[in-house]
Amino acid sequence: MSHIHRSIVHVMVLLQRPVDGRVLTVRHQPRSWHSPGLLTVVGGRLEAGEFFDEGSARELAEETGIMIAPEGLEFCQLVHLHAADGERVTGVVFLARRWEGEPYNREPGTHSDLVWADPGSPPEDCHPFTREVLCHFAAGLRYANVIAPELKGGGEAS
Repeated sequence: MSHIHRSIVHVMVLLQRPVDGRVLTVRHQPRSWHSPGLLTVVGGRLEAGEFFDEGSARELAEETGIMIAPEGLEFCQLVHLHAADGERVTGVVFLARRWEGEPYNREPGTHSDLVWADPGSPPEDCHPFTREVLCHFAAGLRYANVIAPELKGGGEAS
């Protein structure tokens, strides 16, 4: 059975607390069509006309209320995901170590809460793609090929 090749770009930000190195993740609502009940990194799809850093800064503001100029983001990682459903996702990950204000859940209809996760030991309820992004970040890897297992109950990579 052949799959239609469809490649999309996801942009992500690892907001990292300097005090303990933990990274901010968002928990999706249990009824969410996307990663129900699972933790994912802050991010989403790149929109038309955006550069990677601009899309990452927009997603960060939309999801957490933290405003960072695109030039304040540091390139961190490039991830190529092969999802079980045949989708191919290119993930561009940026790192933010300094910001002003306190992050909060700006999308309560989509996310149930924010969780500071240890990238070296991601929580069990991380989306498989998020787990790989965090583990590769902790290991200092700047590029990764990821083959994601099929999720129980559907859901898509983020």
